[in-house]
Amino acid sequence: VDRLVGAAATPLLLSRKGPPAVRLRAAVTVMELEVPADLYGLAIAEPTMLDRKLDGTAMFVVELGRIYGMLVANYFVVLLFIAQLYKMIHARKMSECDGRLLPLEIGCVFIFEVRMLADLRRGCSILTLLWNLKTTSPAPSRQTYANLSSSASAGAVLVKEDKGMVTRFRQTIGRSAKNDPSKQWKLQEISARYRLICLVLVGIPKLVLDCTLAYFGAVYVMRSDSDSDMVLNTLAVVFIAEIPQLMYQAFTSEAMRYSLEGLQTIEVELTNRERLASWFAGCVLAPLFTLGASWLVVDQIRAEDCPGDVLSWRLFKQAFHAFHHDD
Repeated sequence: VDRLVGAAATPLLLSRKGPPAVRLRAAVTVMELEVPADLYGLAIAEPTMLDRKLDGTAMFVVELGRIYGMLVANYFVVLLFIAQLYKMIHARKMSECDGRLLPLEIGCVFIFEVRMLADLRRGCSILTLLWNLKTTSPAPSRQTYANLSSSASAGAVLVKEDKGMVTRFRQTIGRSAKNDPSKQWKLQEISARYRLICLVLVGIPKLVLDCTLAYFGAVYVMRSDSDSDMVLNTLAVVFIAEIPQLMYQAFTSEAMRYSLEGLQTIEVELTNRERLASWFAGCVLAPLFTLGASWLVVDQIRAEDCPGDVLSWRLFKQAFHAFHHDD
């Protein structure tokens, strides 16, 4: 969702006699924000394209019910799994307190937290997208759910068919209607009311669920009965994180997925300071934060289930001896 597509702006000479700071224009690049091609992106983008005139009242109502029904079903299923994880982790303890499984514990928890960090960053990108969208006033000319003033050539499901001579001539020479810019989904402006709806129904719940699953999933992995169960449990909690994408792939038509993936991006200008901050957060802080969070979870669960047996070099030596003994 945050793809850099520009190059630094060419320095502009304002005055030959002026100081360098005055002569040079600040270097600015352009970043394109994309709506994620998943259930959450669909819940943000499709209602802005629904049009009663083009899609019809029946399709308008059915699609709104389908979108928010899928969203609620996704939240319910994920919360159900999280509740079950909470129940199971409070009914069991770590099977072994020695250091034999310590490298596997750290590795499995770290890999799961990396997977969850990707979801958290996607959630933050959704909030960034909503923040950078322009706010527009309701447009009475279009009967849209989000009250937008986008093109009337395309709805969320159907598009306006032009049977004129020009259209037939274009089709004759091979120009497809799918390349018509007027029929492409656009998300450049939203109303203040719809921005709030997206925050309450999509942005905030996604971040809360991701943070909750990141913690309880890691604890569940730690309290596995054996090394093989630990690997399988890691895959199980990763599967829970994949539920929104599975529902999107299963219950969305190919035409709608194509429209969402081809939705016009939103350009945001970045200064060098913002680029540096983005690089530092993604390339330095993110790995350190993930490793630190994994270490804290392992240390916390070991302190709860194995009192007095905290992480130390002795446990790592036991792990190395165990691998040597197995060989």
